[in-house]
Amino acid sequence: MNILVTGATGYLGRAVAQRLHGAGHQVTAMARGEAGLKALAAGGFRPVRGDLTDPVSLRTAVEDADAVVETGDADNDRATEALLELVAGTGKRYLRTSGVGVYTELSCGEPSDTVHTEDTDFVPIPELSHRYNQDLRVMAAARNGAHTVVLRPGMVYGQGGSEQLPLLLRAALRDQVSRYTGQGLNRYPNVYLDDVARAYVLALESASPGSEYNLAADEATMREIAEGIAEVLGLGEAVSTTLEDMAEVIGPRYAMGMAGNVRVDATKARTELGWAPQGPSLTEDLVHGSYRKVWGHREVSLVTEAVTP
Repeated sequence: MNILVTGATGYLGRAVAQRLHGAGHQVTAMARGEAGLKALAAGGFRPVRGDLTDPVSLRTAVEDADAVVETGDADNDRATEALLELVAGTGKRYLRTSGVGVYTELSCGEPSDTVHTEDTDFVPIPELSHRYNQDLRVMAAARNGAHTVVLRPGMVYGQGGSEQLPLLLRAALRDQVSRYTGQGLNRYPNVYLDDVARAYVLALESASPGSEYNLAADEATMREIAEGIAEVLGLGEAVSTTLEDMAEVIGPRYAMGMAGNVRVDATKARTELGWAPQGPSLTEDLVHGSYRKVWGHREVSLVTEAVTP
């Protein structure tokens, strides 16, 4: 298949595109500048000049594709709506990347016994209700002839990157202390980068229209993650802080999410898609694997990406 992957220059999107390419699919990706186009071509992808805000180039890219995999910003409602409109009635497969964050329970570092499946009846917190509503719209589009699927990865890690972990690593490196909120006993699911990319290939090939899947291999407390960061950076013991202080360190949105509980069951992906995660655990990769290689010898002066609250 010819597959349009949005966000293919990003952390998750690049891994998904590489997996799809390795599975024998032609991958088309968009970029505006020459550097981005050359990088896509060097990765073996078919580069197209444009982006999600350009309706002409987006329409052309979707019309030429057999399937669309959206891996960019899960809260970019305009992009999601534009893609839904373009695939409506075509039967083309459309995979939306959401996230397990829609299940967030605010807890300020306290534990929870609640574990969510895809069938759980829940009400998302106000800050994430729009994302969940977009998930519902994408799944509902299957009733109008679109082969839509929603994927909800946990905290993706591997290759020394991630959305959340570098944020915490940079803050700890800058302030020379690794923090968690309250008791830090709140748990968050996680999934290795290559494992989640493999799930996208499986979902594209076999997921039913209108389906949704949680993608997580394990879970860890935020205290365990903070302690792993402290160990890999040589900072001594991680310390507890308040939600307000954490918001000053990493910003209120991330502070809220990383102080809450998100616990999911990913049995559905394993049984229906045949997904079998194989990567190292988050704490193993953090303390002894790729994060030690990338971050273990950094100094404050080498941290070029600012932590912006």
